[in-house]
Amino acid sequence: MLADAPKPATPGEFKNFPPRRNVDGNKGDFGTLAIIAGSFGFHGAGVLTARAAQRAQPGRITLFTQEKIYAAVASQLQAVMVNVWQPKLKFPASTSAILIGPGLAAPEIAGKMKAFTQKLWRNSALALVVDASALDWLPPGAFSKNAIRIITPHPGEAARLLKTTAQKIQSNRVASLREISKRLGNCWVVLKGNQTIVGRSVGEIFVNPSGNPHLAQGGSGDVLAGFIAGLLAQPELQTDAGKTIRYAVWQHGAAADELQAERANWVVEDLVEKIGDARR
Repeated sequence: MLADAPKPATPGEFKNFPPRRNVDGNKGDFGTLAIIAGSFGFHGAGVLTARAAQRAQPGRITLFTQEKIYAAVASQLQAVMVNVWQPKLKFPASTSAILIGPGLAAPEIAGKMKAFTQKLWRNSALALVVDASALDWLPPGAFSKNAIRIITPHPGEAARLLKTTAQKIQSNRVASLREISKRLGNCWVVLKGNQTIVGRSVGEIFVNPSGNPHLAQGGSGDVLAGFIAGLLAQPELQTDAGKTIRYAVWQHGAAADELQAERANWVVEDLVEKIGDARR
């Protein structure tokens, strides 16, 4: 294998993963996820993200969304709590992970959201997943010591982070991943695309073998981000964050592979139903 070549992830790595839960476990044992997602014209992203997070089965999920779309979002969710996002938002004390980004594309929210995101990234001790529009708001440099940070860019978003082109990102995906991670304090990077790769500025990089071109649908990335965050909200699954992230990426692709084998016209809502239950 060439130096710095990504290592293939294999389904066998995920045998008995996630680990079996204790029979006396309760929802307080499995973490609380806070999601900040959805804006006017993009409310569906918040719904998809929350539903995908549910498939990871954290103890609790609260979705914070924009006031304009609160009714549209809340009416589509039952077990997920829904609240209005405020610039001085304080998360519940039980919160163990945060996801920010899906559907935050409405231009009128960018200013307040940028400052909020930067403060979270630099200072929060909680596991933090950043996706979509929020990627453009991340500050360079270090974040809280030992904190878990994950970003999930596609090649176009990665290109914006490095101020280059998607073509250059694709020409050397490993080097691009490492440079992004280095600039952002050695965070975990999930560089999406054909054979998604997972890694950081140092250490092994893994290439995911599952998935197919039919994942190229709007909302697919929201599902992946939600599922990753739902897993990482669980304290036991934070112990080896890299494995948890790789498992989420593999499940995302494997679910799409099973759907494609079952029917030719599946949609992202079907992916939400399948993710987390793909066969090994």
